[in-house]
Amino acid sequence: MQLAECVPAGSVTISTLQDLSILAPASIQSYYSQLCATKPTAPPTMLMNLTSCTSTYKAGLQEAAALQQQSVKQSTVKARITVARELMDWLQRMHRSIATAIPEDILVFLTQHWLPNHVGSSTTSGKLIAAPTSLAGVKSHLAKEFDLQGRVGDWDPAAQLGNPMHNMQIRDMIKGYHNQAAELGYQKRGAVPLEEAEMLQLLERMCSELTSAPLQEQLLLIRDGLVFSLLWQSCFRGFNAGGVRLDNIVLPTGCSALPYLLPKLGMKAGAKLHVKPDHTKNKKGGHCQITLTCDPLCFTSWLRPAVALYATAGQSITNFLTRPVDKGTQVYAEKGMTSNAIWARLTKYLKAYGMYTGHSVHSTRRGSMVHQKDQMQATVSEVAQAAMCSEEIAEYYTDVHRPTRRKPLSA
Repeated sequence: MQLAECVPAGSVTISTLQDLSILAPASIQSYYSQLCATKPTAPPTMLMNLTSCTSTYKAGLQEAAALQQQSVKQSTVKARITVARELMDWLQRMHRSIATAIPEDILVFLTQHWLPNHVGSSTTSGKLIAAPTSLAGVKSHLAKEFDLQGRVGDWDPAAQLGNPMHNMQIRDMIKGYHNQAAELGYQKRGAVPLEEAEMLQLLERMCSELTSAPLQEQLLLIRDGLVFSLLWQSCFRGFNAGGVRLDNIVLPTGCSALPYLLPKLGMKAGAKLHVKPDHTKNKKGGHCQITLTCDPLCFTSWLRPAVALYATAGQSITNFLTRPVDKGTQVYAEKGMTSNAIWARLTKYLKAYGMYTGHSVHSTRRGSMVHQKDQMQATVSEVAQAAMCSEEIAEYYTDVHRPTRRKPLSA
């Protein structure tokens, strides 16, 4: 049998093993690809006209771009756009363009424009500077922006091609800024930890308002109490807690825990559940183990009445535990709450109750991790496992001597 019999008509063919033996490796590889690849089909009898092709591609690319935007949090997209527009405006004033920008343009932009205009972090020397972590974030955003502009790959100074952010000079400049900030006495400030007593006070105040509030306010209160308690018990980040679905809650055996969370079969204090988020930031997969306390700090104490109340209101919880509300229709959308939405609700209650001192969503995560280590005598390794992060991050979060963003107590 001749090898050519296996090759589609019209292809470059090799007729015999003897012919094949004298060819270069690249030709052999090409021939093997012809054998393995899908054989071409006959040309279609009807071709789309150019107008329809153009419309199809335009609609397809627009939809793909919209989906691509959903690959990261919207807050990240907005931050990238803000930085990119700031660079574009500066480049235009300098008679330059983002399409032709080189690494030296970026260096001048960062040192002469961005850094002087984004000071705000204090140092022990008394000088205000831009936070080094913010500068690193700008680098990341601009690198992504240049990728989207079609300028990809490491910067090639000879050809003047590639992503100008992927350049040794810029990396060294940012590293040097980190070192300079450290010499000035800069220390990264951590989230203000929300302590157990504060979280309990917050949830008890919210619980006391439930009985007298109108229905729409009750729905918000019980949803917010549910996500706050889940944040505390799980050490989750905001987007993880806001995105928990019913089937993310399982028994240690892996079976669904939902039947045991109903009022008639309520699990008792001391029982353990696993919450398995769909996505995590630092580790793939994994779960958080929660020990039920059956008090206002326990998310199941909020979940059971939430299920009943939302069913009564005709907006049953069928997937996501906590959902954003469409203010125009008062209908709860079938999607999870974002970190920004949770932060806005948390600070709203803390300010209303005179408890706000600069807290963020990470305040619950840090407060819970500190509580586990200092009050529950958990090791750093155990805290890291509970928070689904590395031991280095757990050590960082539980360092109570780190400076924070604490502000004076709100009135």
